[in-house]
Amino acid sequence: MGSIAAGLFERSLNHLLQQSPGTAEALLKHTGASVRFDLTLAQFDFRIAADGCFSEAVIDVPDAIIRPTAALAARLPFFGRDALRHADYSGNPALLATLDRVFGQMDWDVEADLAPLVGDIAAHRLHASGRSAMGGLARACSTLARNGSEYLVEEAEWMARGIDVARFNRAVDQLTDDTARLDARLRRLETPDA
Repeated sequence: MGSIAAGLFERSLNHLLQQSPGTAEALLKHTGASVRFDLTLAQFDFRIAADGCFSEAVIDVPDAIIRPTAALAARLPFFGRDALRHADYSGNPALLATLDRVFGQMDWDVEADLAPLVGDIAAHRLHASGRSAMGGLARACSTLARNGSEYLVEEAEWMARGIDVARFNRAVDQLTDDTARLDARLRRLETPDA
């Protein structure tokens, strides 16, 4: 089962590389380097092959580790390359910089992949519907977070309002200045005139 999943992951990743001009070529300078995709429940290890694509490999210590986040998994089908920025990266800085650039350039043409299955018009509509649904979900989550923070600040008073924090900081700064002036006056009074 693991090798089936790894093979599917490899084919999917290489499909994205082939759909995005220049991405496989950018990886050529790292031929032989190893990359681990740590998906929490599964790890997929690859080497960068001579054609700039990923090839499944057994790796003890990878040159780079990529840990996709939940945000990446949810957004990938609809936001393509923008979603790939939601991963955690660690390892060789030069390889990671190239991978980040490559993932930033990747563009999954969802419509082209759906068109042979459902037709051009249906593929376009499915893609637009999926993108719209994900956008609506993102807006709903953002609104919920804003409303939750507003409740905690205004209604439950568990958190300080921004204006109250600013007022407190100004009062602390004023107290610090007043203390410094008082300290200077005390030193002048304690020092006899020469």
